[in-house]
Amino acid sequence: MATEEDGVITPKIKISENAEKITNPHFKKLYRIYDNESGEAIADLLTLHDEVMDETQPMEIFHPQHVWKRKTITNYHLREMLEPIFKNGECVYNEPTTEEIRNYCKGQVDKLWDEVKRFENPHLYYVDLSEKLWNLKDEMLRKGQKQ
Repeated sequence: MATEEDGVITPKIKISENAEKITNPHFKKLYRIYDNESGEAIADLLTLHDEVMDETQPMEIFHPQHVWKRKTITNYHLREMLEPIFKNGECVYNEPTTEEIRNYCKGQVDKLWDEVKRFENPHLYYVDLSEKLWNLKDEMLRKGQKQ
């Protein structure tokens, strides 16, 4: 991010020949998408910080590098994954105990599909980009190629 003289923040992106190394621009939020019937995690969703997600509406997710791979999700709920640690220089985070961290991690692993947890030929756990974030990234990549 770069801050201009007028205080406006300009998103930046790192471009690489290797698609996995290209960064996602701007401030972001991270959500975990859970299936309401099974309680299992479907995918994670990276959005721009100011996007508002509506869990009452179907959501289309897609692979960020293979955008033709799309899936519409219904009957789901979202949980925001990022918690602030500091605000205005003050610590606002209640540090959990080691036991609480262990229980949380175990609970999250238990919510993964068995196909993701297997050792041989595991399915990938997806981290998808919102349409708005993907469009910003695509626009910045196109501008970067012209330079």
